[in-house]
Amino acid sequence: MVLTETKPAAPRMTWMDLVRGGAILLVVFWHAASVPDQLLDGAEPGYYVRKLNAALGPFRIPTLLVLSGLLVERSLAKGTWRYVTGKVRHVAWPYAVWLTIIFATMGWLSSLTQVKVWLSGGILWYMVALLFCYAAAMLRPRWMPWLLFAALPLAVLWLVEPGIPILDRYLWYGAFFFFGAAVGPHLATIQTRMPVWAAALLALITLGGGYIVAKRLLVSQTPEYLPVSLAGILFVLWLAPRIPRWPLTRLLEWYGRNSIVMYVGHAFASYATVRVLDVTGTENMPYVIPLMMITTFGVPTLLVLARRRIEWLFVFPELRRSRPAARAPRHVSVTTP
Repeated sequence: MVLTETKPAAPRMTWMDLVRGGAILLVVFWHAASVPDQLLDGAEPGYYVRKLNAALGPFRIPTLLVLSGLLVERSLAKGTWRYVTGKVRHVAWPYAVWLTIIFATMGWLSSLTQVKVWLSGGILWYMVALLFCYAAAMLRPRWMPWLLFAALPLAVLWLVEPGIPILDRYLWYGAFFFFGAAVGPHLATIQTRMPVWAAALLALITLGGGYIVAKRLLVSQTPEYLPVSLAGILFVLWLAPRIPRWPLTRLLEWYGRNSIVMYVGHAFASYATVRVLDVTGTENMPYVIPLMMITTFGVPTLLVLARRRIEWLFVFPELRRSRPAARAPRHVSVTTP
């Protein structure tokens, strides 16, 4: 008998689920207010909702990208085949499925024949940004530090100034992904050895920066905007492991573990709600924003609860090669003379 030693599975980083859950809910909150404002006449969110969403702008998507970047080295270590197929199954597939569903809901299916639509992603652009980041990560020379690699898209954005909205967006947000990869080796130091005064300074920059952004004194994708986002993200990385696991935080962790479902599900819910309001002629009613809040949070939550039955909508089924059946031993007949 041969005994094989198996390594215990690494404990799940619940703090990362917590941060991802909080960030994805902020994205849901943003779209619940902004989608009807963009697509419906007169459906404007209140003053404080607009200001709050503006103040949170530097932190929502950048935080999600930094979290993904923190794990990219681990993903690359699995080998090129597993790395590529994993991103196709978990990112490209749900993106294609749900972009098709959303465009079908809105009556825009003919637009899917245009390459530009797939590259821009519409409301699902974050998933396209992720795919570009994962592809670029494979091309990084091993001798190049991640921090320098993170500076490259910003250099192109600010020095070359492409002026192409889609490209500008991916250059800007891609920098956060690679910043996350650069932070990865130093994460334990940030979370355990950062002095309280340094964390307090980061918190002060975060609050002050958010307030300035809400006042529209800072514009996204500019050098002055970057420190605000980075300060907020570093502060959250320091704070998250220190938050007790209360029922509320466990709920956020649950949303974080199902962030892909929340992301595509809320996008569908927001557009489907707008479509219903438009068809029924009720787009100017005073309850539009509250209704949007209910549907954009409620529908994806129901999808998470039903996820096991509809998993193929969010992850492409893994194709496993069937092992050949073991050959039966030959029966040797022994005859006696």
